[in-house]
Amino acid sequence: MARYLYERVLSALLTMFFITAILYVLLASIQGSALDVMGGSGGETAAEYESARQALGLDLPLWLRYAHWLRDVLRGDLGMSYRYGIPVAEVIGQRFWPSVLLIGTGVSFAVLLGVPVGLLAAYRPRSVWDRLSSFFALTGFAVPRFITCIAFIYIFSFKLRLVPATGMHSSGVVSFGDLVSHLILPASTITFGAVGYLIQQTRSACLDVFHEDYLKTARAKGLSELEVVLKHGLRTALAPILTQLMVEMPEIVGFAAIAEKIFGWPGIGSLMIEAIRNRDIPLTMGVTLVIATLVLCVNILLDIAYGLLDPRVRYR
Repeated sequence: MARYLYERVLSALLTMFFITAILYVLLASIQGSALDVMGGSGGETAAEYESARQALGLDLPLWLRYAHWLRDVLRGDLGMSYRYGIPVAEVIGQRFWPSVLLIGTGVSFAVLLGVPVGLLAAYRPRSVWDRLSSFFALTGFAVPRFITCIAFIYIFSFKLRLVPATGMHSSGVVSFGDLVSHLILPASTITFGAVGYLIQQTRSACLDVFHEDYLKTARAKGLSELEVVLKHGLRTALAPILTQLMVEMPEIVGFAAIAEKIFGWPGIGSLMIEAIRNRDIPLTMGVTLVIATLVLCVNILLDIAYGLLDPRVRYR
């Protein structure tokens, strides 16, 4: 296990290196510079403009700028935001927990809904419930994510007026109930986007397990049907379900950024979109590093859980 963790961590570090290097090159290739967005290309002289470029390190070769950024990151310094003029870590800190709350809530409800629905569909294959769950899952696959956001706002906020459409808090109101009311729509869109994959994966995994001989043996020993299905069947089927979650995680994070922007939720996904638009390279790189680290860490934890759930898996 220790060797496996070492290899996974090393692989994650190499992955983050390539992600940040490629992104840095792409950001540097965008026409214009941060000075244009900051209003630094107006009435000042050429000497003043060049001095500002040197202060931001924009006059250095691309590889050297990336090397300086990587060196500072290893020291724990993510740099200063061009746009906000404060440390990148401080800007990200203000937006980090709202994103964790949004993604955590959306994924949690997707698991709580998708696994039981997929389990029941597998237990009663070709039934009305199975067909309805498959239709719901396929709808989640087919509908574009931004259409889901717009539809939810139109139906539940504009027409039914059940919940607020945008923001994290109402103006002048800071309460748990107000936070929950603003969280419902963006979290529901994440749930809707992720639950279809979980329903289909759970159904497929449980169908394979429910025909195994050891479940027939468990029934012959007098165990209740609930114990057979949940304790012996679902536990084995959870391993491929976790694999599906690992595959989905980057897509969920990407969709969360779209949901944050549409719903006006102050998370790091919407922050990254703003940073790219402002050509704020330190902020964009810092957000990318945080998101990549979270996704890779979650994948490692799910990989470990895979081995704990399925004793047939051995890490060497």
